[in-house]
Amino acid sequence: MGPLPSRLVDRLNAQPRGVVAPVLPGVTRGALRAWAAARGWPDLPGPPPEGARGWLWCPATLTDLRALPAGHAAEALVLSPADVQFSPDDWAAALPHLPPETRSVLLGILGGWPDDLAALQASSPDPAAEPHAVLAALRHAPATRAVLAPAWPPEALEATARRLAASPLLTPGVVAALGVDPASVQALLDGGWLLPAGLDHPGPEPVWQLPGLLRRVLNPLPELAAARAAAHALELAGHDAAALETLEAAGAWEDALRLLARTARVAQGEAALRAALQRVPPALRATPPAQYLAGLLARSARDPDGALELYNAALTGLDASPGDPLRGVVANARGVVRAMRGDAPGALADFESAAQGSSLTAGEAHHNRAQLLIQTGRHAEAEQSLRRATTVFRALGDAEREARSLGALGGLQFGRGLLREATGPYAQAAALLADRPREAALARLNLAEVHAMLGDEATAETLLGTVTDQDALDGWVRRLRALLALNAGRTEGALDLLSGPRSEDPSLQAETALLRARAHRELGDAEAAAGALAEAGSLGLRADLEAALQGAQELDGVIEAARQEEARLELATALLARGGEADLQEALTLIRAHGLRTLLHARAATALLAGTPGAPTRELFPLRVQTVGPLQVQHAGRTYGLADFPTRKSAALLLTLALAGGLQPREALAERFWPDAKNPLASLQTALYHLRALFGTPLISSERGVLTLLFPVESDLADLRDALGRQDRARLERLLHPLTAPLLVLPELPHELAEERAQVERVLHDALRSHAEAQAGADPRRRDALRLLITADPLDLDSREKLVQWHEARGELDAARQERRHLEDARRALHGG
Repeated sequence: MGPLPSRLVDRLNAQPRGVVAPVLPGVTRGALRAWAAARGWPDLPGPPPEGARGWLWCPATLTDLRALPAGHAAEALVLSPADVQFSPDDWAAALPHLPPETRSVLLGILGGWPDDLAALQASSPDPAAEPHAVLAALRHAPATRAVLAPAWPPEALEATARRLAASPLLTPGVVAALGVDPASVQALLDGGWLLPAGLDHPGPEPVWQLPGLLRRVLNPLPELAAARAAAHALELAGHDAAALETLEAAGAWEDALRLLARTARVAQGEAALRAALQRVPPALRATPPAQYLAGLLARSARDPDGALELYNAALTGLDASPGDPLRGVVANARGVVRAMRGDAPGALADFESAAQGSSLTAGEAHHNRAQLLIQTGRHAEAEQSLRRATTVFRALGDAEREARSLGALGGLQFGRGLLREATGPYAQAAALLADRPREAALARLNLAEVHAMLGDEATAETLLGTVTDQDALDGWVRRLRALLALNAGRTEGALDLLSGPRSEDPSLQAETALLRARAHRELGDAEAAAGALAEAGSLGLRADLEAALQGAQELDGVIEAARQEEARLELATALLARGGEADLQEALTLIRAHGLRTLLHARAATALLAGTPGAPTRELFPLRVQTVGPLQVQHAGRTYGLADFPTRKSAALLLTLALAGGLQPREALAERFWPDAKNPLASLQTALYHLRALFGTPLISSERGVLTLLFPVESDLADLRDALGRQDRARLERLLHPLTAPLLVLPELPHELAEERAQVERVLHDALRSHAEAQAGADPRRRDALRLLITADPLDLDSREKLVQWHEARGELDAARQERRHLEDARRALHGG
């Protein structure tokens, strides 16, 4: 009789009502009965009656277990087979004389079942013996059969159990491949001889197993045909390790070796590959599969020359079998090593050879070929290879690899300035990675960056909002927020975001440094810009471009390099900076063709507005007006406050036209803003001249008695109206989030723009009310929105009442009483005392 796991003993001793033993024949029942006897509890022959306390019941089958009364099922301790398995600590404590490595290997092989431990203790294995030697001796030890006697299947089921013991895992496919009657399998399951293995092997179909040692003693040398059939079914179900174990146990080493070669990867590590190769019989170590495995080991051990030699030998040996699927596996591996050694033509030839067909290896070869083509500047071919890779992986149902190739495709298109094209692959990759949160978050961050560079700040912000703290991507999120800030002209805010904790990720360090260099350059701090750029040298062309913009390199060389790399975004940026007439026209063509809207925010882009630009060009340079908070007008990469305007009335005139939309009568505007002037129209014309001088281009058309803005207008007012009209709560929250009390609408022009202020205040009030009503009752965002409403209108009694209710619902009675007093004060003020 073996011991019980310590964690189980603690649970048993804390149970006051009763214990139901697991349906698991073997020594566990004896140990549980001994525990119950020591406690004075009876060992019941059948289900306990309702109301009984202090008992042990050992049901013989799962069918018997169904007779357990509902009250006991809810309150008694009903044990499962997993409850009696030994933890690594229990296992080690029970076998103190064995070396730790031997104990660990045996636990992994045997699974920690009580009868396995009891057999090990009874056999007293030699501490100096290898784990597999211990296992071999254990199979044949007389004590083992004696210990396993209580767990032995009955005579009627023994033949079935012995046939099933050919496989370490059992699925419906394996059962069918072994030709076993499903009714016999059900009987073994009902009696507890077959145990669920689904937690360790999740999947769409059930997975069972026989306890480790019992399986090996039942069938110490499986029939070769049965083992091959079971292994094939296991491989089809994705259980490669179990298939390999099945073949090895049956001595089918040639089959095992080929399976091992198909499934081994350098990423498994040197130790795992060395252990796998050591299991191969010496007589087979000169065969192509073994040579390929040895090549993987050499590459893992950082010996690419040795790996190449072994791959060459393996392929030579496979020449006699041109249709052998292992050829593609070895050719793909050799291509990787050739690429590492700088032999691009040889590597490409290997990848093309391995990419034939639609196997997993073909998909990997397409992907590897694309990566090498990108390095050699053959981008169009690389894109085709990545598309083929995604097609292969999709057909195989390999979502993880499909997402990897889609991410690489998106990255290739983004690097070439094909921003619109990159949105599709990144979005598809994020969707495929839904069950891998961090990888999905990275894909969404990549997609957000594309939208940021397309000038779609709202979509970028939405995607950023889906990345949580649990994704451990804070540094990348801050970098992207800094990029959005830079694109919007908030340079100092961008620097604040970039000054966070230093990441250990070299890639993030370089990307952050490049943005810092840009921010310092835009602020005119040449020394800080150069210092930051020194940390971004690994970024190649993008770092060279920043160096040229800082004046440390010639733009001509960067432009030529950008052409060679098909880097449209960098090319357009450099052309704008060089600023020749042909440069500007080419840059404008690139911006229009590929949606590179953020380049229009750069100061260099103002050269595109020289003279009187045509309507298509003007459409690219919207006038952005901020009405809540200090007056701010953005145009062509520059930001203007009230102090930048020559007169207050010229600023008021521009905002009136921007917020009104459409045509405005010239005489009415002249009388509105210059009612006391001798010649109001002349004053209006002077203001138009000042605005043209300030912005460096005609902003306003004055024809046939009306004024019209020549440029499209964007404003926070229009954004709020649109979000309200669409009932887009998420967008409304993003627009309102930066607002803080006090809310000041066009505060610097209170008299000149009284009508416009009232208009903005109405829309803002409606937006705040809609946002407050959209929040859950206890959400702090509801409180904040109500406070903003009250700040905007201190006599808003409804919002004050709701704020009182919010505090009361949270149990914040002092705050509620204070707000109630404010409510009464407001009510008295409204009613005149």
